[in-house]
Amino acid sequence: MGKPKKILVLCLALLLLLPALPAQGAVFTTDIRVLLSLGEPETFSFTPVGEFSIQEAPDVEVEDGVELEIQAVGSQVSLQVGEEIITAPSITFLSGNYGERTDYIRLVNDEYGTCTYLGNMTFDVYEGAVRAINTLPIEQYLYGVVPHEMSNSFPIDALKAQAVCARGFAVARSSRYSSRAYDLGDTSNDQVYRGYASRNTRAIAAVDATCGQVLTYEGDIIESYYSASNGGQTERTGNVWETDLPYYINADDPYDLANASSLEEKSFIPESYTPETMALMDPFVLLAIEQAAYAAAGQAVEILSTVEVTPQSPLYEGESRCYEEAAITLMVGYTEADGTERTGQVTIVLTLDDLQYGSYENTLGRIGASRTRLRMKGAERGTITSGGVEYQGWYLTQRRYGHGVGLSQRGAQERARAGEAYTDILSFYYAGTTLFTVGSFDEAPELDSGTYTIEEWGISDIALGTEIEELLGEIESEGQLSVVDTRGGEAEGTVCTGYFLRNTYGEEGTTFFDLPLVIYGDLNGDGDIDGEDATALQSHLLRATLLTGPRLRAADVNHDGEVDLDDLYRLIQYVNDDANISQGS
Repeated sequence: MGKPKKILVLCLALLLLLPALPAQGAVFTTDIRVLLSLGEPETFSFTPVGEFSIQEAPDVEVEDGVELEIQAVGSQVSLQVGEEIITAPSITFLSGNYGERTDYIRLVNDEYGTCTYLGNMTFDVYEGAVRAINTLPIEQYLYGVVPHEMSNSFPIDALKAQAVCARGFAVARSSRYSSRAYDLGDTSNDQVYRGYASRNTRAIAAVDATCGQVLTYEGDIIESYYSASNGGQTERTGNVWETDLPYYINADDPYDLANASSLEEKSFIPESYTPETMALMDPFVLLAIEQAAYAAAGQAVEILSTVEVTPQSPLYEGESRCYEEAAITLMVGYTEADGTERTGQVTIVLTLDDLQYGSYENTLGRIGASRTRLRMKGAERGTITSGGVEYQGWYLTQRRYGHGVGLSQRGAQERARAGEAYTDILSFYYAGTTLFTVGSFDEAPELDSGTYTIEEWGISDIALGTEIEELLGEIESEGQLSVVDTRGGEAEGTVCTGYFLRNTYGEEGTTFFDLPLVIYGDLNGDGDIDGEDATALQSHLLRATLLTGPRLRAADVNHDGEVDLDDLYRLIQYVNDDANISQGS
């Protein structure tokens, strides 16, 4: 059946002003693009050190160690290098030794000060300001993440666990945003990334020792969440966000509690009320108890002792230890109307959220003293020692700095101190997951096909409408082959650009390599070629939304190694039934 006739009329006037954009490299699964925090400068200075060239002007010499200044000029950036002035929608500095540590760009990050960045650097304009995007191998990206999400001083197995988590998080997060110019930001909104510093030797060693390792669940790479501390219990994703994922469960984590650096705020409630014990109480909590006791008794009372403190009104169903309230049963003394002195019990309820205040002068770790946002609130038995005397009572508690899902960095630190290996640490925080290693094209078992073209960047010569089972039947390998979608899940139906051939191998079958599948012209990854693909290419050339990875490769419909206006013209002609698009490379 022929394609339905559809005439496209696209506005190309602006495109005629744009230079050709060379197709990028194909090892996209191992590279990451990071938006750097520059502030919103109209001009910006930076210094390339080592061997760099300019993608848009390859004949212009970039001097080693000479500071340059780039500025926003309308929707383009302009740069003077020696006597040459380069103006383009974007300017990319390409490392001459990409993947090594010899070339870097030094600049002042608005969040972190002077930083050093390996890999390539692209400058463009966004909302009138210069923007910088650092593209580099994911392992080198982790050199700038692990020592800042944790600390270079942490035990090596804690750093290894962090490296695995940060790698999986980056891979999964970057797959969400296939059309924007970057994969991740450099702040805690994604992961803190502060570039490369050779002094972070332990963190770098941890990254290298776990190279390519990610956690999977039923074959899918998981987005491995982590936080600073969990307050003594890991949390479910459904309690923090919307959907429960099976590998995030409620589990007691005594190692997090045992770490002296896990943030905690406590307010002491004594068993017996004396001048000495009342002096140990947070004055605001004492006032709240006195006011609630007065309201419960309907008259003035003297608080004599605490009978029981019980957390109640859990925030979530199940085993989570996050509570909204604490019920406090008190023994009080009061005077009846006839003057008779009596004692009795009253039970009051305090809303724990109302107790997030206190004094900076408070040195006893009372509620609100550090003014942090701690998410796990409750109550428990405890003692306090003052002046050499131990007093019995309870504590209202606030713990958990972060969402509590997945790895606790403080818990992992304590577990590694106790001798746990990073694999055991990961097994505890990510229940039922498997540690896989992402290999390389050269390491994986060889792929052979008489039908499809197989190269390091991907697989092509795939006809529109090819069924997945048909494709698998035409490729041979000693590894186990399957097709996964852009999120790593099992793909079904027909082949689309952006799907991957997964080659699983190794003695235990825990190593795999994903090779992109490319259908030229199928830019949006729906397995068809139509007007939406032409619109996607036009948007890319205008830098409104960018194609990356296999979709950028699929945009080179005339197979000349560049993605430019000629490809757009060919794509429009194909949609209008005036030209063909060959799937051969």
